[in-house]
Amino acid sequence: MKKMYKLALFLTGFFTIIVLNFSAVQAGLIEPTRSLKATAENPGQLTVFSEPRGLNIKLDGKSVGQTPMRINAVDPGTHQLQVGESVTDIYLAPGQPFHISLFKNKFIQFQVAKNEASEAGKTSTSETPAPERSSEHLKTKKENRKAWERWMLFVNGSSKHF
Repeated sequence: MKKMYKLALFLTGFFTIIVLNFSAVQAGLIEPTRSLKATAENPGQLTVFSEPRGLNIKLDGKSVGQTPMRINAVDPGTHQLQVGESVTDIYLAPGQPFHISLFKNKFIQFQVAKNEASEAGKTSTSETPAPERSSEHLKTKKENRKAWERWMLFVNGSSKHF
């Protein structure tokens, strides 16, 4: 009789533990609030310019800084962009840069050609020698080339500063 009582007590405890574990596992499951698809998309890149410089930028109602500015990680999709007092809706494609400028209270979207950005660091050579220029002209041309290279690196996202 004692053996039967111990066996019954053991089986009752065993099944109680199994039932409690099963109900705890069931209660622990939570419905997902977002899918993996949204996190798998690459963030977009937003570059904002303005004339005059130093205008406040708001993205979806949140202040993000002043022009000129590049934001490297922006969720893809439609956003509301405010530069100064001007507001527009923009669409950022996943993993793609988006360049926009405010000039005379009008937004201008522009794209940077990839070959221009890659050629910014290269110097072109021709077989026919160019006529000799004054040292002042060469200095100005060299400074302009450096400024152009810095600008292209800023616009294509390789550099955060112009």
